Amino acid sequence: MAVASLGAQASTSAPALVTGSFNQALSTVDVLGLSNLTGTIDYLVSAVGASGTSYTASPIANLTTSLYKGGALQGTATGSTFTFSNLGSGTYSLWASGQVLGGGFNLVIAQYDVTPVPEPESYAMLLAGLGVMGVIARRRKKAMA
Repeated sequence: MAVASLGAQASTSAPALVTGSFNQALSTVDVLGLSNLTGTIDYLVSAVGASGTSYTASPIANLTTSLYKGGALQGTATGSTFTFSNLGSGTYSLWASGQVLGGGFNLVIAQYDVTPVPEPESYAMLLAGLGVMGVIARRRKKAMA
């Protein structure tokens, strides 16, 4: 689970075993303020077990990432990368769906970042602070002359 508040939060979901046509919940994401969610869905190509045995996973077709809030679909992305922008506060569910080819199995994992979006007031405060610094610098320059 990732929580966005002051800075970027990187997270990785637990691996989920999938077979056939799948629609699998991967992670819960808590957003505390206006934020963006970006990431990738990775899946296994091959692996070596503890005994040294090699395994080849079945490829995945039609990979889609979906984001839900309170059961309502907020957006989808196709392929292995996703971006969901300007998410409001709340708890979201990240899902992956697709088709494991060849009657085999695979593991899917989501890696993602939740980054806060600066609010307009933040920019206004930055500009006001720069203006004050300019006035102070100008007064000092006049006082030295």
